Amino acid sequence: MGIESDSTNADSRLAVQFYKRSVNQEAESIAAGRPIFKEFDFVRILVPGDSLSEIDTYAAESHKTRFPIQWANYQNKVGNQEGFVGTPIEQWPQVTRSQADELRGLKFYTVEAIANCSDQQLQRIGMVAGMSTHSFQQKAKAYLNLASNTADVAKREEELQALREENAKIKADTDAKIAEMQVQMANILAAVAKPKTRKPKVVEA
Repeated sequence: MGIESDSTNADSRLAVQFYKRSVNQEAESIAAGRPIFKEFDFVRILVPGDSLSEIDTYAAESHKTRFPIQWANYQNKVGNQEGFVGTPIEQWPQVTRSQADELRGLKFYTVEAIANCSDQQLQRIGMVAGMSTHSFQQKAKAYLNLASNTADVAKREEELQALREENAKIKADTDAKIAEMQVQMANILAAVAKPKTRKPKVVEA
């Protein structure tokens, strides 16, 4: 059921929330060999007391224009912060759920953020890592490298499989053409070898 605005300012009775949601990028995840997510702006619109009228979708320009106050409040909250792109920290097997929550609280949203952070940034992690911070960072780098190597191997195997299939198709096409040529040649030879019937001569009286 849709929720429409009208001239009686029905929008004032709607509950509207803009928020960020991370969405799995399937093609990028396959290419990288690990989960890759990207954050987008979403909007949730509902009528209080009506569970059948909820809309939850990507925030479009029309939503920002239609609900300028809610959009402004959301912008004030997130500022110019860009949504992360990478492997979410909670997707990393190295950390527990509670560690992931603490790291997100420190603004480390992705494994890449830990692998690439400076020594000063690394100090903020402290005891959250459960080990020395430099060892924690090395584990993050090793995870990304392993995923990359695994993706490379998978990609090479995929390319080899495609090459095998292409060669098999070429061979099948070639075999079919050879068989067709053999049939044509056999027909020609049969036609040449077939004795010609001569018409009897007519003797005039």
